[in-house]
Amino acid sequence: MKLRTLFAGVVLSLLLVTAWAADPQIYFSRKDPVSQVLVREISAARKTIYVMMYSFTDAELADALVSASNRGVDVRIVFDRTQSSEKNSITTGLVEKLGSKKVVFRSGKGRGVMHQKMAIYDGLTVTLGSYNWTNNAKNNNWENLIVLRDAKIATECTQEFQRIWNSPAPGSGRATKSETKKK
Repeated sequence: MKLRTLFAGVVLSLLLVTAWAADPQIYFSRKDPVSQVLVREISAARKTIYVMMYSFTDAELADALVSASNRGVDVRIVFDRTQSSEKNSITTGLVEKLGSKKVVFRSGKGRGVMHQKMAIYDGLTVTLGSYNWTNNAKNNNWENLIVLRDAKIATECTQEFQRIWNSPAPGSGRATKSETKKK
């Protein structure tokens, strides 16, 4: 009888964890503390944080990333090259604090931009949506952030991060492996 109860408890626990893990959470900047949600996810990460962000001006999020790096988390960031040179951008400070090997700048084709707004934590959790990590998003805009706790989705997002991370820097003339295969 005890074994049956124990087994039922384990199965129930696994079902609850699986249901929680697959249940997305959505936040809206005009009613929810989206930046606090991001700080929570950054603070919870233990191994890796991979960020792709179009625009970045929120010093609180920058400080959280630097703290994560200081505690041994592998923090890597891809920024849009053009947007990073805007007046309020704090990307230069992040390069100085994290090191130039942890931050890269990318552009799209032609006049295109690197417009992703996504972060992957420990290969298990993904945050994405319209929410740029900016003071404007925090205080003024109508933005959204979705939190997904799904290893499969995190794996796919990590692959996209790696593809962009490993793509050639603008003006480098270096072709990626996929571009070389097309020729």
